[in-house]
Amino acid sequence: MKRKCKKCRSELYQAEDLKWFCLSCLANEIEGRDQENAVKGTWSILEPETNAVTLRLSEGDLAKAKARAKKLGKPYQTLLKDFIHQALS
Repeated sequence: MKRKCKKCRSELYQAEDLKWFCLSCLANEIEGRDQENAVKGTWSILEPETNAVTLRLSEGDLAKAKARAKKLGKPYQTLLKDFIHQALS
């Protein structure tokens, strides 16, 4: 059974973070933001704002994170951010 968007009734797709999204609604949102930003002359980011933080990890944990991130082909900082996000969700 396929999920349908409540706004436009198009098919929903699941992202890697397991959240569901509608391609049509996402495209409309991006197009709307592009038009708004064409007037302002800036590009807005779809992600929520982030803050830089300092975190102390043991050398062993950091080495494990870097090794796993290398296997997955992504930066270790992104991997750690994904782990924290999953744990808090």
